[in-house]
Amino acid sequence: MIKPLKIVTFNLRCAWSEDGANSFVHRAGLIWEKMRAEAPDVVALQEVMPKSLAILKLLMPDYEFFGQGRNADFGGEGLYTAVKQSAVSAVGFETFWIAPKPYEAESRFEDQSICPRICVAALLRHNATGQLFRVYNIHLDHQGSGARKQGIRCVLERIAQDRQKGSAPVVLLGDFNDTPESETIRLCASGKSVKLSDVTSKITCTFHNFGRDNSGFEKIDYIFLSEELLGNVTGASAWEDKVNGIYLSDHYPVCAELKLTTNE
Repeated sequence: MIKPLKIVTFNLRCAWSEDGANSFVHRAGLIWEKMRAEAPDVVALQEVMPKSLAILKLLMPDYEFFGQGRNADFGGEGLYTAVKQSAVSAVGFETFWIAPKPYEAESRFEDQSICPRICVAALLRHNATGQLFRVYNIHLDHQGSGARKQGIRCVLERIAQDRQKGSAPVVLLGDFNDTPESETIRLCASGKSVKLSDVTSKITCTFHNFGRDNSGFEKIDYIFLSEELLGNVTGASAWEDKVNGIYLSDHYPVCAELKLTTNE
């Protein structure tokens, strides 16, 4: 029997000491326990710092990590996609800046924050079925609404270009920094080259700020799938774990499960 494919988007939260009990060093054990219990096959990580990446690699030895820091020297805060090697193989991947000049380091849109934004695009193979699929891990700007709209157009354009090379199904996921009614999210569902649907639409909150301010709770993390995969979805959920006031992150990781079958 083929196990469902588990895909997760997880804003890890940078390793800031000012988070006190919820600093990454205190959350790492809870993250390890959750990953061991859930055994996700693909994990799209945002806000990954070099120190936290090193810890994750120790805690998740069965996973292959690929991605980079978002700065010009490929360091600093970054995006990484991790795949469980027994379940998924990386055929290839590329990282580009979500910007007017995707291959110019730290390129930005005019109304963007000082933070460069990148996308990790990967072509993956599900080992049990041989199914190829593309995964786009993104983190859009937190300040400029125009930068978010232009940014998602940039990513959708890249998806369209990749579709011309082959019709592998698409997974677009990450921290969009925008709410469900925003134009950023509407643009995802109105793509001309590929129709994408939010399979996490029933989840109402992903950002919770470590439970500090209920009024600030909102949904800004998503998993979008192309129509070829929609019939395979068996469920979607937010991981709302909390132990002694310690959370997995200031965002709830979001998980979608898909049942893939062989073509034989």
